[in-house]
Amino acid sequence: DIVKSGASNDDVLTAVQSVERLSLGDAKLSSPLLPGNWLMVWTTSDSIAGKTRAPLFQTPPPPEQHIDIENGRALNAEKVLGIVNSVQADITPATKNKVNVQFKKFKVGPVGFNAPEGLRGELSVTYLDDDMRISRGDKGNAFILLRESNNRDEANEIWKEWRKSW
Repeated sequence: DIVKSGASNDDVLTAVQSVERLSLGDAKLSSPLLPGNWLMVWTTSDSIAGKTRAPLFQTPPPPEQHIDIENGRALNAEKVLGIVNSVQADITPATKNKVNVQFKKFKVGPVGFNAPEGLRGELSVTYLDDDMRISRGDKGNAFILLRESNNRDEANEIWKEWRKSW
C-alpha cells in the first residue's frame, strides 16, 4: 500500500524495515509459499530496477523472479522493447532464510552467454506471506515482490506508478 500511495523511497524503506523487524525472521526457505513466480514492484537497487537506463530501455512490466527451491534454481527476467532478458542462477540454502546465488547464464533476447564464474551473491527472505515477499540482497538492497498468480494486474499498476517517480 505504501508503494501504491506514491510515498518517497525513504518512507517505503522505513516501512520495509518495520515489517522486517516485526517478522522476527519467520520467513523460511522451506515454506511452501516461497516457490513460484514473483513480480518486483519496488527496490532500493537503481540498477536492477533499471532507473539508470534511458527510459526507452526501462522495463514497462515489473521484472520477474521465478524461485524453484526444490531444484535449486532461480530465474530473473525482464521485458525491454518486447525482448525478454534474463539471468539464470543456481541457489543453495545457506541458512533457514538465505540462499547463496551462483549466476550461471545471461540471455539478451535469444543470445545467451555464460556468467563469469565469480559472479555470486546472496538473497535473504525477510518477510513472506501468500501475496508478498520482502527480500534483501547481499549488498543490502531491499526488494518488494508480489506473487504473480494472485497479483499480476496489481503489480503492473504499482510498477507503472512507481516508475513515474523516477
